[in-house]
Amino acid sequence: MFEPKIAGFLCTWCSYTGADTAGIARLKYPANLRAIRVPCSGRVSPELVIRAFDEGADGVLVLGCHIGECHYDTGNHRTAKRMPILRSLMSFVGLEPERLRLDWVSASEGERFARIVQEFTEVVRELGPIRWTVDGREKINYSNGGILSGFQERPIPKPALSSLFNQSYTQTIQQKAQELLAVGDVECVIGYEIGPRKRTRPVFIYSPDDVEKLVWNEECTHNLTTYLPARFDNRRKAGSESRRPIAVVVKPCDSQAINVHLVEQRYRREDVYVIGIACPGIKELRPQSGMLSKKDDLVEPRLQARCRSCEHREPFIYDTLIGEVEDVHPALQPTSTEQLKYRTDPEWFDAVAKLTPEARLGFWWNQFDRCIRCYACRQVCPMCNCPICLYERDDSLWVGMGISVNEKRTFHLGRAYHLAGRCVGCNECDRVCPVGIPVSLLNQCIANEMQQAFGYVTGLTPIPHPLVTTIELKES
Repeated sequence: MFEPKIAGFLCTWCSYTGADTAGIARLKYPANLRAIRVPCSGRVSPELVIRAFDEGADGVLVLGCHIGECHYDTGNHRTAKRMPILRSLMSFVGLEPERLRLDWVSASEGERFARIVQEFTEVVRELGPIRWTVDGREKINYSNGGILSGFQERPIPKPALSSLFNQSYTQTIQQKAQELLAVGDVECVIGYEIGPRKRTRPVFIYSPDDVEKLVWNEECTHNLTTYLPARFDNRRKAGSESRRPIAVVVKPCDSQAINVHLVEQRYRREDVYVIGIACPGIKELRPQSGMLSKKDDLVEPRLQARCRSCEHREPFIYDTLIGEVEDVHPALQPTSTEQLKYRTDPEWFDAVAKLTPEARLGFWWNQFDRCIRCYACRQVCPMCNCPICLYERDDSLWVGMGISVNEKRTFHLGRAYHLAGRCVGCNECDRVCPVGIPVSLLNQCIANEMQQAFGYVTGLTPIPHPLVTTIELKES
């Protein structure tokens, strides 16, 4: 008979003491639980939970103090919001959600502790052995499992931008940049230019004589706010006394990143001059090999998935607005609430979400196995601002830096969770992935949960996201 291995993270002040109370009272509960004592349930990071499953646990049980009884005041508040989000993410990649449980046990509730362990063990025993890890002998199928069938003939909007439209935006941006640089109101302007290979790329303009390099067209896909935190960090490290702001050209989704930066105090509002663009949508630059079949290769320009489902055409924060929202082609405006649900391709997200847990697990195995750990998704992300990433440290004891499927999955899941409440849906991670892994689907899974559970959408206003706030206890 199958006997599951269960890893239990127990709060030292309540749940672990509750286990002692159960033992003192000679209450019986299954011996399947491997108890791990932690200072607080709030210290149970997603890396620990994922590592437990990677090491062969069939289920993970997290027990903490009841809300309002935490020894550290709000540690269990964060756990109450973080664990369900992590559970949803891991379920999206193929783990049965019943294998991860969060509950509360006080020091005096030995009977409750024994009952929870008994119930959880029975649930995991019925689920059977976990199929979470991949050994070197297991062959992985690289096919998409027919997920894309039925979606490839769906018409996709084309960019409706004329050369006159681009020229008007370009001239206005150049005029504004020249005005700001000529009077010394800003240190530099971060915008777009046409490079030697005739491709649109980021550019830093420091002199009014160079503003002619600035352009706007339907290929301005880069999220330029990615450069801002590093620029201000370098200023501080160099001891620069310059207080002049940096101007940056932003689209609506880019402006959400600025609101998140302000909340996280990466820089002050007066340190950045925002040149907002009434965005008409951005063209898909290349076929995404990991998400599209060969017959779906690009033959003619079309809008990116994020633009096809975006409801915002005006930046949420700006000092100068270029263009008018009314100028945007009406065909680019969303026509139904269903289109507003996801920033990624709705059909693609729904197709993955509707798979069985086993099929989702196989699908993501295929995706993660192709990852080469180049960290391009981390480098391009405006929210990945840690000086030393946890997943690039060679001295980390709980996250491996290897290239097995399990370690690569841990990297992607951990990174997606670190972006919970912070990802703005610019989908630059998808664009830069050299092997076409749909990284943004993981971010979107969490974004949907945040919106459903807390009514929160990242970056609309400069307020902290729910996972770093405390639960309000209201008297009835």
